[in-house]
Amino acid sequence: MAEIIDEKARYYDEGGIEVLDIIKAKMTAEQYRGFLLVNIIKYSCRLNHKGCESSDARKISVYSELLAKEMEE
Repeated sequence: MAEIIDEKARYYDEGGIEVLDIIKAKMTAEQYRGFLLVNIIKYSCRLNHKGCESSDARKISVYSELLAKEMEE
């Protein structure tokens, strides 16, 4: 998948397996799209309240791009 959600959290692909790839493999396409949408909503809702606006905005962008790719398939 090679999408970097959080630059500081390199542990997401520890052992050579990206966590998002595992999640996608274990869910139906509909469930995975829902997972991506929930993350977009989560980071959007906390955007102005947690003090890490640029990081949350990047995460919204990454999850949005992933969701857009899923919707095209």
